[in-house]
Amino acid sequence: MKQQSILFVIMLLVTASLLSCAKTDGYYDYENKENIFTGNTIEYFQSKPQVYDSLLTVLNKFPALRDSIATTATTIFAPTNSSFHSAITNLNLVRKTQNKPLLYIRDLDPVQLDTLISKYISKDLVTTDSMLFVDGLFINARYNQDMHAQRLKQESSGFVGGGLVTVYYSDTKGSNFQSQWTRTTTQAVNIKTSNGVVHILNNGHEFGFGEFLTRFNK
Repeated sequence: MKQQSILFVIMLLVTASLLSCAKTDGYYDYENKENIFTGNTIEYFQSKPQVYDSLLTVLNKFPALRDSIATTATTIFAPTNSSFHSAITNLNLVRKTQNKPLLYIRDLDPVQLDTLISKYISKDLVTTDSMLFVDGLFINARYNQDMHAQRLKQESSGFVGGGLVTVYYSDTKGSNFQSQWTRTTTQAVNIKTSNGVVHILNNGHEFGFGEFLTRFNK
């Protein structure tokens, strides 16, 4: 009976060890896996309508910008449908209390919308390898808006330098003081299309970096 108990404990330890290795290998493989999409950046967004319908709706309002993203070297820190839903919902909650008509993407002031979407777009190809500086990387977004990206790596057990890569993407608001910045994080990075790079922002990010309400609640 005692021998059976010892054998059972040994089997549990071996199983736990295997599961631990599998988990570590998974994180390691994820970080080192190269994500490549064979089409252009717009086609990448079109291939995932459940994630990027709202982003495409915005880009379709600006044909020249959309065509540029499809044909030139561009990096997009891509907000998902959830980011737009959060911004629209919070805007309309306020407008409802003020007895103002509800607004949706199709109703938004195009000048203000163009300014906000430009915060997510850079004409440089920016991968996480570009963000290895201790203080991160300042990014000149469209219309010379000052953005900032900083790479963080979660260490994976058993691998020095292994693990998932996350990027803090910040709107500096024109300030050198980080306390004034509005920041979000990525959920996936370094997706390479035929002409650009896509980093996907987390679903909890509200589109506009805190400016959506003030720009559209007129």
